[in-house]
Amino acid sequence: MSACTFDALTAARAFEAAGMDRAQAEAVAEQLRAAAGAGRDDPVTKADLAHFATKKDVASAVNRMLIAQLAIAGSLFAALKLF
Repeated sequence: MSACTFDALTAARAFEAAGMDRAQAEAVAEQLRAAAGAGRDDPVTKADLAHFATKKDVASAVNRMLIAQLAIAGSLFAALKLF
C-alpha cells in the first residue's frame, strides 16, 4: 500500500489565496488532513469483510449480472435481425 501524505499548510494557503478567509481555510485543510490519515491504524479484517458480503452473495450477484447481460445482448441481436 502506498503512503498518502497531505500538507495542510500548503492547502490552507491555497484555499486562502482562492478567497477563503484564514479561519475557514485552516479548518477545511485540517479536516482534509484528518480524512487523509483516517483508517491507517484500523485495517480491515476478515470479520469485517464477512459482515458485508459472503462469497455466495458475490457469486449470486455476478450470476444475475451475467444473465442480464445475456438478455440485453439477445435483445440487441434480435433487434438487429429485424432491421
